[in-house]
Amino acid sequence: SLLSQGVTAGYNGGAVLGSSDGNWLLKTNILMQQRFIYRTQDNASPPVGPVDENVWGFENTRTKFILTGHVVNPEWTYRIDHNIGANGRPGTTNAYIGYDYGDGWKVTMGSMKAPLLREELVEAQHQLAIERSELNYAFTAGYVDGIALTNEGDQFRFTVALTDGIGTGGTVATGYDTEFAFTGRVEYLVQGNWGQFEDFTSPQGSEQGLMIGAALHFERAESGLPLGGAVTDVEITIFTLDVSWEGDGFNAFVAYVLTDIEPNTGAPGVTMNAFLIQGGYYLDETWEIYARYEAADFDVAGVSDLGILAFGVNKYIAGHNAKWTTDISFGTDSLVGASGFTGFAADDGTEDGQIVLRTQLQILF
Repeated sequence: SLLSQGVTAGYNGGAVLGSSDGNWLLKTNILMQQRFIYRTQDNASPPVGPVDENVWGFENTRTKFILTGHVVNPEWTYRIDHNIGANGRPGTTNAYIGYDYGDGWKVTMGSMKAPLLREELVEAQHQLAIERSELNYAFTAGYVDGIALTNEGDQFRFTVALTDGIGTGGTVATGYDTEFAFTGRVEYLVQGNWGQFEDFTSPQGSEQGLMIGAALHFERAESGLPLGGAVTDVEITIFTLDVSWEGDGFNAFVAYVLTDIEPNTGAPGVTMNAFLIQGGYYLDETWEIYARYEAADFDVAGVSDLGILAFGVNKYIAGHNAKWTTDISFGTDSLVGASGFTGFAADDGTEDGQIVLRTQLQILF
């Protein structure tokens, strides 16, 4: 139908197809992350083990199709992500409609990421390391279904969202999830520009930038379960504070997370604390070294604290569009729970010292 009216096509950060009047636009991106992972851990005992102490293999972590653009006019926007890879949350993740009111005000509705942890909000292709941290996957609210209001100014921006709660992205409206859930995030740009904080790296020649962020998530679970199940009324509160600093060939990021879980059934609550620190440095225009340390106190009997130290290197062949990354991570504590996204596996609580070696080739176009 566009042929009779004129059509525009080309490449502008993705393959672009649109109407000549600019009112209809489709941009397609494809992200591919192919990994090799080697893991060694001490032999676990039941119920976790026995396990093979040394495992390795190849993984199509992400092959993601990303569709963005606008319909009717540039104010009505949309985004759809679908991952057919074996990891990195397979299936459709982002799927939302937005409206841009101008002057920095936007509304989005659908499946989207909760505006909570900065590490989660930075796209997978824009991470400093091969994968987000175990800490992120332990504390993130992930993808949610809901509606969000955003405002972005020269120095401040914020997002507030009313949602169905943690991990509800792509679920039905009447499912048993929460009575209510909301998330709010605010960021202050001390120096630099918003665009430079879309990723964690900062190539040589980049300007100085400093951003401070804070977010709060609160939700209350459904008061009852299907078929007369027990009353729960669990309340979850997550607070995070983070600082991002970038400059001429270096970057640093620090985050703190506090999670409080209150059952409201007479049982004691749980308060968990975690922090992460990471940084990178360019050796020349294309080679970057980085390090990251993450730690958490889960405040749960029989569950060891989280501790992982990682060292890695990035080779930017064409920025994020083509890069090779290799890192090695050391577990400093027994890892009882594992997300399944990072290459780490569950320990039995008595063993530690797990080591994970990963290498990844990424293309984005």
